[in-house]
Amino acid sequence: MNSSYDVIVVGGGTAGMLAAVASARNGAKTLVVERWNHLGGTATCGIPFLGMFDTNGKQVNAGLAQELIDKLVEADGSPGYLYSRWNRNPGEPDNFCNVPFDPEVLKYVAQEMVLEAGADILYHTFVSDVIMDGQKIVGIEIVNKSGKQKIMAKVVIDTSGDADVAYAAGAPTNKGLNGIVQNVSTLFRLGNVDMNKFVEAMKKGDKVQGRENWHTRLTQAEDKNGKPYYVFMAALMAPGNHKLFTFGAVTPRDSEVYMNITRTTGIDGSNGEEVTKAEISERRKLMTIAKDIIKDTPGFENAYLVSTAPLGVRESRNIVGEYVLTQDDVVNCREFEDSVVRGGYPIDIHDPVGGNTMFTFLKGGGSYGIPYGCFLPLNVDNLLVAGRCLSSTHEANGSARMMGSVLSQGQAVGTAAAIAVEMGVTTKEVAIQVLRNRLKEQGAIL
Repeated sequence: MNSSYDVIVVGGGTAGMLAAVASARNGAKTLVVERWNHLGGTATCGIPFLGMFDTNGKQVNAGLAQELIDKLVEADGSPGYLYSRWNRNPGEPDNFCNVPFDPEVLKYVAQEMVLEAGADILYHTFVSDVIMDGQKIVGIEIVNKSGKQKIMAKVVIDTSGDADVAYAAGAPTNKGLNGIVQNVSTLFRLGNVDMNKFVEAMKKGDKVQGRENWHTRLTQAEDKNGKPYYVFMAALMAPGNHKLFTFGAVTPRDSEVYMNITRTTGIDGSNGEEVTKAEISERRKLMTIAKDIIKDTPGFENAYLVSTAPLGVRESRNIVGEYVLTQDDVVNCREFEDSVVRGGYPIDIHDPVGGNTMFTFLKGGGSYGIPYGCFLPLNVDNLLVAGRCLSSTHEANGSARMMGSVLSQGQAVGTAAAIAVEMGVTTKEVAIQVLRNRLKEQGAIL
């Protein structure tokens, strides 16, 4: 491993994997540091890409995100874009688009995109500290099986999800709404499920509710033989004696279902003890709920638990950047002169106290811009931050954290980092028009 790079990306998740691709393709010597044994982050837990289109049906995220989806389709890992409805009131923008995919195929496709771009990958590695020169970050300290090592960089990109690098570097951060954050979940996969039987039960209101309202977004695809199967839905379920849950179910392969149904509240995802507490709580809950689903729910009679994902944290630290994205910006579809990314998904808040998911739709079904300042933390130079830890309020983060936007955020910050190196300037001195033009040339929608 080299001792210095132009750009180091910390966290190879949804934003980080494409940040590394963008940085390397734009000529920067790039390293991505990842704590797991794969790239892709939360996306590999079995949830679909959401937010690539607004509710008017207009695409708002493309560029490297589009290339990633194309490669997943080519590798037989995704059916591509699938469309259904939110089931809103007549006359209201109602398009719902999702991209289900096989998480194992994503791990491979993301890895190969990064390597083909010319970037290096370092798996099973944590960042233990940052190296500062005044208020400029100049490197990181890592720890893995080889011990501790210092690696220098001209620019560091924090796509850790929890703003770990920014926090260590002294950048100001916030957590949720006055410290109250969205609940956490653990997705789990069930095999041998008869989804046709399940959907028929949902239509009848048999153990499952929500067929006629926005909770249900049934989406179908076809397998290699042209046989249709259900790939996405959301509804209400009360398995066993549990309270009524909002749940999402994704089936990238017929008869396999990834369930997003468990909830643990009051967890600080940036605190090691609380994350451990949540992992224990979630595993207990999912084992009980999975057993009750199999026992009580039509279509799941012969199902079995296949796998569980790592804890999914929706919200922890957010940097305070040169601009803080607000609910008003999102809902009113605000445009910015220095916008480098778009978002088009409704504000999606998983109740911090454990109730049902709350949606706030964007006016006119449109989309909004995310300015470059949202990725520039205060008080630290040559550090870019993207993903769910970008500079935003609790409410705005409920939309900006969705993976369609996050994929494009990765392309934006990776490109910005490479331009900073190329031009010999700090990340805060990058000419916004140069960055916007470069992104447009590479297929991004601004």
